[in-house]
Amino acid sequence: MARVVLGMALPHSGMLSKPPETWLEDGKRDHKNEMLWYHNRRWTYEELKEERKHDGIEPKLTLEERSARFQRCAAALEVMRRVYRENKPDVAVIIGKDQREIFIDTTPSLAIYTGKTVENGPPQRKGWGPNRAVTYQAQPELALHLIKSLENDGIDLTELVRWPPNVWCQNQTVVPHAYGFVYHQIMGDDPPPSVPILMNTFYPPTQPPFRRSLKFAKSLFDAIQAWETDKTVAIIASGGLSHFVCDEEFDQLLLSCFRTYDFERLAQISEGYYQSGTSEVKLFMSVMVGMAELGWPVNLVDYVPCYRTEAGTGEGMGFMYWNRQ
Repeated sequence: MARVVLGMALPHSGMLSKPPETWLEDGKRDHKNEMLWYHNRRWTYEELKEERKHDGIEPKLTLEERSARFQRCAAALEVMRRVYRENKPDVAVIIGKDQREIFIDTTPSLAIYTGKTVENGPPQRKGWGPNRAVTYQAQPELALHLIKSLENDGIDLTELVRWPPNVWCQNQTVVPHAYGFVYHQIMGDDPPPSVPILMNTFYPPTQPPFRRSLKFAKSLFDAIQAWETDKTVAIIASGGLSHFVCDEEFDQLLLSCFRTYDFERLAQISEGYYQSGTSEVKLFMSVMVGMAELGWPVNLVDYVPCYRTEAGTGEGMGFMYWNRQ
């Protein structure tokens, strides 16, 4: 049977691969963002700026502070790369999401890619792919096994046979950025055969609620372990903590629950907190449920709240891994 040797959960933010000098300029996009979810509701930028004017955000926007936080993120990513190299799995299962990159006219709740190859490279944004076109090998045998096993367990899925054109990348068949970041930044564009799994955390009405995410995670882990092979497997979640509004208090609650695997506490939190980018916490569950079954403690490499506007927009960057001690 397959043997899980590594779990990872990490962000894929564009802030990780852009100089901190540009963060404030990038923050101007947040002024028009209609998905600024914070404290269980949606805010306009001006409303949020007024609400958070006493939160002490301004000192976190200085270039010195931005640079320090960028360096912490870079150091955390280097640790994640080292851990990946040390555990070098035969196969990777990567759980991420599409952000209206390839799914334009349809929004499947859960999809598994069963094709043979994955494309990355230009015109992907810097940090999400190399500066040349590359082709990675997928793992259709495992992908089809997962679909059959999950369907038998009552999890409805979409099979993604081919990558649709990526509208972020001039309609080329380039992998969505959540996956490109892992292939490029963690695996150095030399990944093992992989199975990309897409969960729609962003867009109603097909967002899996938290408890369904937990059921999916349990079924996924059981299916991986039941795969009849002697190969080693890594399960990697590409997502983030609070964003596009950075909420350090909520992130600390999440991290506390992660340390103790308190999934029931997480499931009791209103779905209004799991919206916009913060919804990617559900992707992290796809790794954590299995790690809890293995009894492996979380290794929190770092948590770095990164800000880009006075309204507190930005991202809580959490870098975590699990392996046999």
